[in-house]
Amino acid sequence: MNSRSTEGYTPPENRAQLELRYAAGERYFPNTDLSGESLVGIKLDGADFEKHSWFFDADFSRASLRGVSFRGCNLKCVNFSAADLTGAILELAAIESIKTNGATLSEVKVRGATFYGCELGENVELPSWNW
Repeated sequence: MNSRSTEGYTPPENRAQLELRYAAGERYFPNTDLSGESLVGIKLDGADFEKHSWFFDADFSRASLRGVSFRGCNLKCVNFSAADLTGAILELAAIESIKTNGATLSEVKVRGATFYGCELGENVELPSWNW
């Protein structure tokens, strides 16, 4: 559980704001809503969206998301095709209708996540995902 204070915090509202703040060294982005946002090819290694962030219909294809925490987030209709999710944390996330074709999924943690209608890449077996 993350105990960081969010008092006075305003989450990024679009890709440009997120990239600018990430480039400035910020990594903690709770309560972010980037629904419908094109995040194709974005690099967010080590970012933390833990709790209450929404990514409905977001496109993370070809993104670098190594070690990103989506813990407790809503990931609905998200495209992770060809993204690098090595070591990503999806624990306790609500995951619905995501695409992971060609994604790197080694060491992804999904304990307690709920899945519905997900399109997984060839040869991906959920038990290998650190239940």
